[in-house]
Amino acid sequence: MLHLRLIFGTLFAAAVVALMWLDTRFSAQWPTGSGALPRGALIALAAVPLIIVALREMADLLGRQHVNISRRICSGAAVLCMIWPWLVQISEQARNAGNTGNMFFLRTGSFFATSRPAYVVPTVLAAALVAAVALHSRRQRVEGAMANAGGSLLAIVYLGVLPGFFLPIVVTHGAWMLLGITAIVKAADIGAYTTGRLVGRHKLIPWLSPGKTVEGFFGGLVFSALAGLAVAAIRHDFSLASGVILGLALGAVGQVGDLLESLLKRDAGVKDSGRVPGFGGVLDLLDSPLLAAPVAYWLLKLVTRGT
Repeated sequence: MLHLRLIFGTLFAAAVVALMWLDTRFSAQWPTGSGALPRGALIALAAVPLIIVALREMADLLGRQHVNISRRICSGAAVLCMIWPWLVQISEQARNAGNTGNMFFLRTGSFFATSRPAYVVPTVLAAALVAAVALHSRRQRVEGAMANAGGSLLAIVYLGVLPGFFLPIVVTHGAWMLLGITAIVKAADIGAYTTGRLVGRHKLIPWLSPGKTVEGFFGGLVFSALAGLAVAAIRHDFSLASGVILGLALGAVGQVGDLLESLLKRDAGVKDSGRVPGFGGVLDLLDSPLLAAPVAYWLLKLVTRGT
């Protein structure tokens, strides 16, 4: 398992770095350059199939508890919740720049300017809720209606609303900042695993995750704080102290996100959410960054200079 984790972890990290580099390169002239892609465009293209696969895994977990959600409804709603805040931002940028080389975003900019995420995301959630109840009612049975509606909202919020914070971070701070956030969160995972294996003695939450220890949790915080310090030193747009604070906060929330996914898997009675070698599933890869996304967005608003 460890050698598979190292192999596929290295390949996954290389793919993420390559994606960030490509997104940065092709969006370098945005929004004034003719034909330039908006920041986050390539990341969004890569994220959509990833979210759809993760939604399939979530549907399987819920199905083990006899909660049946519509994969089509939830996938469409999750993708829309994820990309809408980003579409608003990039359309406004194109509209303000007045670049005729980006006619699609110019034409849609006026519409998006009055259709904020604050209005659209709740509308999508409400529509998905009604659709889930209507779909359940087709079978002329009342049992499980609330569970199916709740499961649908859980899937959409978890895999649509939470990752919806990532693309606005890319628009404001660039793809490399998103890579830095991911590195901080994953540093906590690595630190918790390493410290727990070496010196872990006291179980953190034995009824939920028997392998996690108190020593591992704090070891993860040390690793994430160091990663946050490194990101601050490289970026230069927030202080080293802010980098440590960012690292500690994201490291803690990321580990809580891992525990949250463990809760879902234990409730479903499975060890892994999917079949990604060495990791389990796509949900197992995304659990820590997903919960850290909104925290990272708001913390960057507070600590980054000029934003």
